[in-house]
Parts: sequence; structure tokens; C-alpha cells
Amino acid sequence: MVIKMRCFYIFKINPTLEILTKNNPYELYHTLETIYFRSSDDIYLGNVFVKQIVEPIERKELDISLFKDYKNNYFYMKYKNHHMMNDIYRRENTKLSIYKTYLKLETNVVKPCFLKNLQKNPHLFACDFEEKDYFWLDSLNTGAVFI
Repeated sequence: MVIKMRCFYIFKINPTLEILTKNNPYELYHTLETIYFRSSDDIYLGNVFVKQIVEPIERKELDISLFKDYKNNYFYMKYKNHHMMNDIYRRENTKLSIYKTYLKLETNVVKPCFLKNLQKNPHLFACDFEEKDYFWLDSLNTGAVFI
């Protein structure tokens, strides 16, 4: 059986923009999707839009927080800014990569373990551009569900 991996891009949204789009997240998703699918000729324009919508991620703080929470977990691995969970009992294969302006979460479960930690951070918005899925992290209940 082939398990489909999902890829979520998680952005820290400008608080003012969050207030405007909290009840209608489709507008925010559509804007980010337009930037994501922009051609390489329009990279400069895409960067201008991203700087207005997205705030920088506190990479070091988040990296340390995740490591502290999972360092004793037998199924957890870390390499630089990449955190991986390969839990054979829950059948979870998840990789979280931390970048300056976004997080990239690749997983085979609906609610991977790292989401519990990420929910502590305000203003986070997740998008799966390939599957056209999006949500605010603070609106989730944690607990793994398989895809």
C-alpha cells in the first residue's frame, strides 16, 4: 500500500492581515497560492508580496523548542533545521524543515506530532498548494489521524 505524503507550507502571517482574513481564510490562501505558482520571471514581485504578508520565523527558538520536546523520543531525529519523526507504531513519517520565512511540513498523517508544538506559536497559517487545503493552526485539535 502506497501512502500519500502531504506537503504543507506554514507561514507566520502579519497580525493585521490575520485579523482581516481570520474569518475568510480563502483570500489569504489564494494570495499565497498565486505567489507559490508564480513563474521564475516574477520572483522579485513575489518576494515583495511575501514581505508584506509574512513575518520572519524565529528559527533558533523554534528549533531549540522542538529539540527539547522530542529529544528523548526514540523515533525522533534532527539534522540542522530539519526535524523528523518516523514512528513505526503510529505509522507516522513526518519531516519539518525550518526556514526564514516559512516551515515545510511533509507528512503521511493528517495531524502530525509537530503540530502540537507549532500551535503554541501565534499567527501560523498552513497551506497545501497541491491538494488545495489550508487552515489556521490555532483552529486544530491535536491528535494523529491517518490519511
